[in-house]
Amino acid sequence: MQSSVTLIGNVVSDVRVRETGNGTVASFRIAADNSYFDRRADRWVERSSFFWVSAWRGLAENVAASVAKGQPVLVVGRPKQREYERDGQQVTVIEIDADLVGHNLARGRASFERVRRGLQTAALLHEVEAAEVAAAVAVPDTLPSEWAVPGVDRSPDAGSPPAA
Repeated sequence: MQSSVTLIGNVVSDVRVRETGNGTVASFRIAADNSYFDRRADRWVERSSFFWVSAWRGLAENVAASVAKGQPVLVVGRPKQREYERDGQQVTVIEIDADLVGHNLARGRASFERVRRGLQTAALLHEVEAAEVAAAVAVPDTLPSEWAVPGVDRSPDAGSPPAA
């Protein structure tokens, strides 16, 4: 069973997108506020923790198009610890493998645009949307005979001003 965490904070880096053998990944850093009130000192202690967030595949594309440095966000995901050596020092990094990323609407407004999956180009998406709109507003030249109302002319020229 894997642990899941929820972080609330601000994006403190630009979103970086790259292709890997496992698909597209978008990564950014978040500063999560861990401030608390120290009763002994009778003051607020400001403390932030910084985490790398990685979003994969479709989520990566949406994060890259929606999230920017300085924005307040919520991140839900699985923490992963990575260790490496830099300049002779052992470095430990906590990275969050994101399941969900969203804007913190307690601090601002956002709009939502549904993404259609499976279409590879914006041009194809535009063609599909145009065809859907055309089909939805198509008006037949004549109405079916069962819709006929006695004494009412429903021909295409009905209601047109008389020719001069």
